[in-house]
Amino acid sequence: MRKSILACVALTAALVLALSAGAWADVAPPAVPSSQDVGQLATNQQGASSTATSTQTNPSNQAISVNILSPHAGSGNVNQSNSSTANSTAGNTNGTTQTAQQAAGGSCCGGTQAIGQAAGNSQEAGSHATSTQTSPSNQAISVNILSPHAGSGDVNQSNSSSANSSAGNTNGTSQTAQQAGGGGCCGGVQGIGQEADNHQGAWSDATSTQTNPSNQAISVNILSPGAGGGDVNQSNSSSANSSAGNTNGTSQSALQASGAMPGVTCPTCHPCAICTNPCPTCHPATPGIQGIGQLAQSEQHAGSEATSDQSGASNVAAPVDLLGFKPHDDHPLVPVMSGGDVNQSNSSSANSSAGNTNGTTQTAAQWASGCCGGVQAIGQAAFNAQHAMSAATSTQWCPSNLILGGLFGNVTQSNASDALSEAGNTNGTSQGATQA
Repeated sequence: MRKSILACVALTAALVLALSAGAWADVAPPAVPSSQDVGQLATNQQGASSTATSTQTNPSNQAISVNILSPHAGSGNVNQSNSSTANSTAGNTNGTTQTAQQAAGGSCCGGTQAIGQAAGNSQEAGSHATSTQTSPSNQAISVNILSPHAGSGDVNQSNSSSANSSAGNTNGTSQTAQQAGGGGCCGGVQGIGQEADNHQGAWSDATSTQTNPSNQAISVNILSPGAGGGDVNQSNSSSANSSAGNTNGTSQSALQASGAMPGVTCPTCHPCAICTNPCPTCHPATPGIQGIGQLAQSEQHAGSEATSDQSGASNVAAPVDLLGFKPHDDHPLVPVMSGGDVNQSNSSSANSSAGNTNGTTQTAAQWASGCCGGVQAIGQAAFNAQHAMSAATSTQWCPSNLILGGLFGNVTQSNASDALSEAGNTNGTSQGATQA
């Protein structure tokens, strides 16, 4: 397709030259027109790579409270956590702006104007985050012997492994060209060529692995009337989040105005060497020739993958009350066993998203005036290729929540495995051409 466009551009150039030669074939040598040339080239290459790794092996927390012959003894709240986190980010941002303006003189003979703009951009971003947690363990043990009204505070235990990775590219290219021909009767030759190329690639990967996480809350009360424990909250969590995205906005604008301005009266004869000396033979004014070519190409790739694995997650809440009766009660042998609320959860989640957004706008406007009709040509081509891949995997093996003995408040237990994957492409191409 690009070869055909180049062939059309070459054919258009030959046509412009032929029309110019035919228009001036039987005319005495005209005044030498002014010549204006503008060439702009912008090339950018970017590469970004980020890697984050967090490894936690056999972390352990222990909180042990032993009360013997200690009435009203107690321990405060216990908070235990094991966490492994890895965050990785890679990104590229590129903004290219090209502006060209040309204005010919006010002589009778038209000038030659040419503008060429080319912008090339290539971006790559890679991000990788890995969090591994092996055999994390939390233990909260409370033992009360012959300790009436002894108690312990709330127990909060958690094991967490998370990995977050993101990779993104943002590119904005803007090209603007304006040309204004002379105010005389003879038309000039104007040409504008604009080309914008963009290639983007973004890749992101996040992996969270949690193996054999364990939480234990054990409370033992022997001959300790009125003893009790607070609330127990236990959780094991493995999460992985990955995102990759590309955003590209290309804007091309071209404006051309040629020939005599409104209100200018053309002479009877075509001006020759100088505007004040007409040619020996009357001849009509030469038409103006205008040509605009716009080409915008964009190619985007985005890939994202998130994996969360949780194996052998276990939560145990085991309070034991032995002979914890209330003396002088109507039923002295009825044990008093009471504990707070118990919340236990095992969770594995993976979220992945990949997306491309591309907006291409091309605008061309031409105005021709003067004594003779002009030749106008506008060519616009926009190509866009987008690929988005997203994968999310959540695996949970043998999660277990166990409550042994005792009287509890509310009991909440949950095992959840969630996987969310999204992939999307959004492309908006707008082309507008006006000729007068």
